[in-house]
Amino acid sequence: MHRPQRRVMTQVVLALALVVLVLTLTRGVSNAAAFERHEAILVLAGGVDKRGAPHCTVAARLRAAANASGAHGGSVPIVLNGGGTTWKPRHVDRNGFSIPEAALMAEQIGRESGILPAMLYPESFSDDTVGNAFFARTMHTDLRPEWRNLLVITSQFQIARTQAIYAWVFGLTPRPAGREYRLRFQAVPDDCLDPKVLALRQAKEAESLRKLEGGPLMHMQTLAEAHEFIWHRHGGYSVRGVLSKQPLDSKLADTY
Repeated sequence: MHRPQRRVMTQVVLALALVVLVLTLTRGVSNAAAFERHEAILVLAGGVDKRGAPHCTVAARLRAAANASGAHGGSVPIVLNGGGTTWKPRHVDRNGFSIPEAALMAEQIGRESGILPAMLYPESFSDDTVGNAFFARTMHTDLRPEWRNLLVITSQFQIARTQAIYAWVFGLTPRPAGREYRLRFQAVPDDCLDPKVLALRQAKEAESLRKLEGGPLMHMQTLAEAHEFIWHRHGGYSVRGVLSKQPLDSKLADTY
């Protein structure tokens, strides 16, 4: 091939490469831009103190959710995702009523950030992360076709297990018709905790994740299988489990 021909061929190859690069970048930006607008935000519960005030880690999650919704004028709905924990009793108000954590979270985020009540959706049943994901999907997002791009917010110490569980639950079949779920995860700082307590919680999370990945749960592929597990085998929801709960008697209790 003569030198002029080689030069032309090189120019053609470079031009084609440039076209491919532009198309790739445009496609990537388009997808990213489409998901910049979260369609719903899921904020995991994480415990309240004896006064019913969300723990400092939960307060950080609520601030992150308020900021994410506020970036769009407060128009992105927020699911307050959790009723309590399997590790200690729920908060009881002065009239003796058990108050789910989701309601206490909604009260705080509304008071401190000005998010309108119409944008807040409590999920008040779940008492653990598996339940958080399952009930958020079956009670809220599956019923709202416009909620498919989801931002999931929790603390740094919990983010790895949260990602594993939510990705699994939101991938279970049958999936809603139309668009697939697209999940993003945001970890907020957990340095408000005492370092020793934080180390205990991090160790517990790592052990829980190891058991989760090595157990049968993640091999389930359908909502029906997960439903059967939750109601008949899960210690937080089965009749036997609910009737035999024991409180967590350690410094870890302050992180739930």
